[in-house]
Amino acid sequence: MPRFAPATPRSRRLGRELRKLREAKGLTGEETAKLVRCSTSRISRIESGEIKPRAGDVMELLVTYGVRIDEEPGTSLLELARDLREEGWWQRLGGRYATYIAYETEAAELKNFEPMLVPGLLQTERYAREVNIIGRETDPATVEQRVAARMTRQEVLHRQPTPLRLHAILSEASLRTEVGGPDVLREQLHHLVKVSQLPNVTIQVLRFEAGAHLADSSGFALLTFAHDDPPLGYIETLAGELFLESSRDLARLSAAYDNLRMLARSPAESMRFVKELSEHGA
Repeated sequence: MPRFAPATPRSRRLGRELRKLREAKGLTGEETAKLVRCSTSRISRIESGEIKPRAGDVMELLVTYGVRIDEEPGTSLLELARDLREEGWWQRLGGRYATYIAYETEAAELKNFEPMLVPGLLQTERYAREVNIIGRETDPATVEQRVAARMTRQEVLHRQPTPLRLHAILSEASLRTEVGGPDVLREQLHHLVKVSQLPNVTIQVLRFEAGAHLADSSGFALLTFAHDDPPLGYIETLAGELFLESSRDLARLSAAYDNLRMLARSPAESMRFVKELSEHGA
């Protein structure tokens, strides 16, 4: 039962369903571990989604729990285990963003606030290249790999039949900061206007005049998923990434986002402002 990196909503979903079956059987994690001859911590990590179990491992657990493997829910759980064996494109990248991309790929809705840069899902190729060059990478091949990955990430906005619903709040600073020079920024602003016309994309601009708000310190994201999977909060810091799952943390992020949405210009007003910046300069 090898480690699954990164965890995804599907691995967490499989783990939750296996835990429910174990509890319904009246078994503890320790008792289950003895029956299938593995460690208690391994059972715990499977149930938390940290391990990607093989279909054979899941089959052994189902038999232990008295669940038939040729009918529901056994067949669906085995199929889910097989799906987990398929490597996502982001896993080949490695690096610090692989876990976040895994969640983003399966999210149903994403709420995103960015204080200084246009968020990755809305970046043009030229803008993304400049972002990856500035203070991060000097190796051209690595830069191009990251740019290509960012463009691939954006496919979630066009996937069928259910594209990602994106609500992005951009600070005025993110629209005025010259990344790559005026031509690159102008192209980026035009792109924001274009992508805002997608029915699943909403963009609001937080003008300087809005003043202080509840997210002065950093940007953040809130992801929600289908199948009743629990939501997830995400904050990127200089020291690393934070994934937030507790109801308290998620409530604080939601309150901050609601505050930003109230302070920001409406989507229509925001796009008028972006058009003005693109035509007359930032």
